[in-house]
Amino acid sequence: MARKNRYTGVLKPLPVGRGSPEVSLVLIYDIEDDRLRTRVSEICLNYGLERIQFSAFFGKLNRNRRQELALRLQREVGKESGRIRIIPVCEQDLKEMWELDQYRQDADELKERAERAAPRLRIVSPED
Repeated sequence: MARKNRYTGVLKPLPVGRGSPEVSLVLIYDIEDDRLRTRVSEICLNYGLERIQFSAFFGKLNRNRRQELALRLQREVGKESGRIRIIPVCEQDLKEMWELDQYRQDADELKERAERAAPRLRIVSPED
């Protein structure tokens, strides 16, 4: 008598060529060593993540690539002090995200505007 597979239907294999879906993520880190911090940022850029701040990246990676990235960063940091967080973000949260981007203008333009806007402080000596 043939044995019946009791796990039939429990695990459904994925069709060939289809992996886990990409998930948006935020990666942030706090690393003291300048050289190590630069290497970590280069790794993040190599994985296609977009820099949103000096120590923060955003992008989409599937589960395998996230795991690969985490292991590579762990290997790179080694025994040095540092903290790295990879935070998945669901699509609903992205729809509710607010973006406020403001960039500084050219320093010369700011200086000219400040000179025109407010009078300079003038110190008057008692002899005047």
